[in-house]
Amino acid sequence: MTHEHPPTSKAASYQSNFSVVHFSRTYDEAFTLLIEARNYLSAHRGQSKKQGSREAVAQCVEEMRMTTRLIRAMAWLLAVRAVEAGEIPWDEAVDIDDLMVDLRVCTVNPHEEYGFLSPGLLDLMGRAHSLYMRTARMELQVAARCNG
Repeated sequence: MTHEHPPTSKAASYQSNFSVVHFSRTYDEAFTLLIEARNYLSAHRGQSKKQGSREAVAQCVEEMRMTTRLIRAMAWLLAVRAVEAGEIPWDEAVDIDDLMVDLRVCTVNPHEEYGFLSPGLLDLMGRAHSLYMRTARMELQVAARCNG
């Protein structure tokens, strides 16, 4: 099945079997998860200082990775909204170089190794990873169509 989306500019139309749907549920999920993460990190700000230095560094790294995943997912979803609104074309919505760098950082999922992390943080990390992987797959599909 082929879906042709209305061109966002006269020069570039986007045609493929990748159907772009309204992302409001995914956007709402990302936004809610971002707020949850902010609230969790604010409430547990000094907790890592109580742990040994190696554990504190590992926790900090995983918290930053989680935050990066959420920000990257939100950035993609905002770009999709901009395309749907006709503000930018698809080829401007996808930055393949940034995506490749982010994939190397964000797809790592070592939190099973960190038994010292709180269950709340592990839950947030898992949900952020899941959301990031979904949005990254969408972006990779669009990038393949735009660059292929």
